[in-house]
Amino acid sequence: MTGAAPEDADLVRRCLAADEEAWAILVERHAGYLYAVAVRGFRFTPQEAEEVLQDTFTQVYEHLAEYRGTGPLGAWMGAIAKNVARQRLRSLSRHPESALPPEAADNVQQQALEAVEESLLVRDALARLEPPCGEVLRRFFVMDQKYGEIASAMQIAEGTVASRIARCLVRLRQVLRPQ
Repeated sequence: MTGAAPEDADLVRRCLAADEEAWAILVERHAGYLYAVAVRGFRFTPQEAEEVLQDTFTQVYEHLAEYRGTGPLGAWMGAIAKNVARQRLRSLSRHPESALPPEAADNVQQQALEAVEESLLVRDALARLEPPCGEVLRRFFVMDQKYGEIASAMQIAEGTVASRIARCLVRLRQVLRPQ
């Protein structure tokens, strides 16, 4: 049996002690969210988003000792990613919503960032569900599979799929409730 995934606070402590494995875990854990901030929140191309991601992790590495642990590490890193993305936009003299007035562009950008954060919360909650629930919900909602496909893949009766989805949605709500 493998140990539990290290908490962010432990990873930060280990990174500050020059633990390369901890840095790799930290990057892997947060890269998807930070990449999504660049792509969905700022509408960068995949190549531009990769550059924002690299610059963000450079900033995180350089300033990790300044992280005080008073809030979620992902939110702190997200703020850095947003700053890096804004700096990149200024340096490129381009705006993601140039056809909209600044207030509307800010609103669109904020909505996109909130959608990214919400989808990541749901993804993390799905990962915390016991395997039958996480799998059936991922197959139905994420992979957009039909009941027959799910039943075949999971080797359960097709009639069981609907009841399992309903039961697992209740469990998902319970997992998400504190957040």
